[in-house]
Amino acid sequence: MSNQNRHSEACIFCRILEGKEEGTFIYRGNKVSAILDIHPLFEGHTLIIPNEHFVDITDVDEDVLSEVIKVAKIVSDMMIKNLHAEGVNVMHSTGRPAGQTIFHFHVHVLPRRTGDDTEFEKWWFARSHKASREELDSLAGRMLL
Repeated sequence: MSNQNRHSEACIFCRILEGKEEGTFIYRGNKVSAILDIHPLFEGHTLIIPNEHFVDITDVDEDVLSEVIKVAKIVSDMMIKNLHAEGVNVMHSTGRPAGQTIFHFHVHVLPRRTGDDTEFEKWWFARSHKASREELDSLAGRMLL
């Protein structure tokens, strides 16, 4: 499907890509673009977005997904070299329960530095349950059906 046919007028990212809304681009390619997030968690917080409208990771074409990851690497390199980031988070959410609020597939790239707000990481480090081998094997069996 061509770009002209695969946009949603209701989608803010599609409107930015079409020039109908403002966006600050740091990368523009044939399949994927990168814009600075208007509500950054950290200075340089960037969104990698396909130039066509895909709802989430289950909808996006594999070749576009591959390009998204390539651009995430390019942007990560920019952050480390030019913003002096010490690390990078690459994140995505699919579905409202996972925190998706804009239903145009996108990946967040967050530059990180020592001393950043640790509230962001509490969900990750708060994990305490360690799954048993039996639980993992059983889960794998259900997933591979």
